[in-house]
Amino acid sequence: MKELKKGFMISIIGVLLCCTTGCWDKNELNQLAIGELVGADQDPDTGKQIVYYQIVNPDAVAIQKGGGIKAPVYTYRVEADHISELGAKTSNLLPRKLFSDHYQSEIVTERYARQGIISLLNFFEKQHNRRSNIYLFITDSPLSDVMMTYLPLERLPGRSLRSIIEIQSQITGRLSKRVRVKDLVENMESSKLTVLPMISLNGPGPSPSTSRYEHISGNQGNLHFSGGAILKHDRMIGKLKLDQMDYYFILKGDSKVFMESLTIHNHKVAIRAVKPKVWSHLDIVSGEPVWKVDIRTKLMIVNNEQKEDLTLANLDIIKETFKQQVFQKMNEFYQESVRQGWDLFGLEEKIKYQNGKEWDLIKKKENILGKTKLQLSIQCEITDIGQIINPYTGENDGNSSN
Repeated sequence: MKELKKGFMISIIGVLLCCTTGCWDKNELNQLAIGELVGADQDPDTGKQIVYYQIVNPDAVAIQKGGGIKAPVYTYRVEADHISELGAKTSNLLPRKLFSDHYQSEIVTERYARQGIISLLNFFEKQHNRRSNIYLFITDSPLSDVMMTYLPLERLPGRSLRSIIEIQSQITGRLSKRVRVKDLVENMESSKLTVLPMISLNGPGPSPSTSRYEHISGNQGNLHFSGGAILKHDRMIGKLKLDQMDYYFILKGDSKVFMESLTIHNHKVAIRAVKPKVWSHLDIVSGEPVWKVDIRTKLMIVNNEQKEDLTLANLDIIKETFKQQVFQKMNEFYQESVRQGWDLFGLEEKIKYQNGKEWDLIKKKENILGKTKLQLSIQCEITDIGQIINPYTGENDGNSSN
């Protein structure tokens, strides 16, 4: 009886397997144009939309055994009177179906960002296959040069930019992973500002040939980060310098690490602050709004060029110098942003939702941001001094024999 039931079940499974089919609607790899990086611009005179697509060449990305170096990506330039016409114009150029699910990064020109990229964002959000977690960059270099450049080491430019973001967020703290399309879109309907990384092209021009891989110089013809683009809603309103990015992200609470170079006894000491904890809240002091920020972090000595021994007293000097220098630079950065009218930390919106009679009086005042003071507290301790306690001096102390 058991054998009969077993045979019956096998028969049923066999019939069901015969009724199944393969993926009849699948797309073969050789039918797809896999997009890896996209660049967008708008001509301010004609209003024409200009888009560059970088399409992956699968044969070149795979491990090559002889036959010379092949182009890892091909760049296509598409121009249309309206953003909705880009799809039709693209299909006129590409012999394969554009596959945008693999986008790694998107680059927008500074001039386009200053005009406002609301049409681009709306079009992007309407697509069913959109990737809102792709990193968004602003460039102050000609987009044609940026998109026509092969990058060293990592041959897919979109992936290269993405990797640098993720590495920098862990090592220097000058960049954050919260620079995606979705992060900009989330701030669109509020007064919150978004800071996106700016990239520039090194060298006099692009590197459009694979001969670029035969040259040893990794700097020339490469992309580098040059600062931050400040966007309000969909429009760029200003720039941050590269050395200001550290303090922006740490005050915002988006930093896991940041670096600081100190001068102790006329010698350089490099410090890495790790795992910073940031608490902030708004308060009222003498009738004026105050933004209180408390930062607590652990310090690592990355490099020490002092001649003095690393005693407890010396460690205290390093710690106090670090606190004073960071305190001063953060205050200067905050004051500069307020003078520019940049509410980088959303203080005006936070004040708007505060309750109480005192807050109601403050809300009636003009230039609330300009009247909001920063009260900063920094607590730190040195937990790692490196492999050697005292640096080598190379001096003869008289104890060694000649």
